[in-house]
Amino acid sequence: MKNSLILFLCLSFSVAAQENIIELEANQSMSISGKGPGQDAAINPYLGEESIAIVKNLGEHNLELRLQKEGEIKEIIPLEPGLSLEVELAPGLELYFDTYYKGKAAIRFKKANLKEATD
Repeated sequence: MKNSLILFLCLSFSVAAQENIIELEANQSMSISGKGPGQDAAINPYLGEESIAIVKNLGEHNLELRLQKEGEIKEIIPLEPGLSLEVELAPGLELYFDTYYKGKAAIRFKKANLKEATD
């Protein structure tokens, strides 16, 4: 029983460590992932390969997710409070959070499960 409890606690901490909580001030833009260590608010362990960012808006106001590549905006995705979504991140794509009000979001990353289409 004791060993099961220790294993459960270790697994719980491992899973929790993968999620990052990001807090933003009003009118703030923040690089979340894609620029590299030391420049990102959250480290994507799959940087440089296909991955997925799972984002949940924990704040009280809308949050915008901005996808950029080489300085060019590719897409802006609004995210309402309490909702979450998965964003596909191709290599070289940078993810930013933008907000006009104080905001808070949770983010974690997973490896993309790419399956080749067969005819």
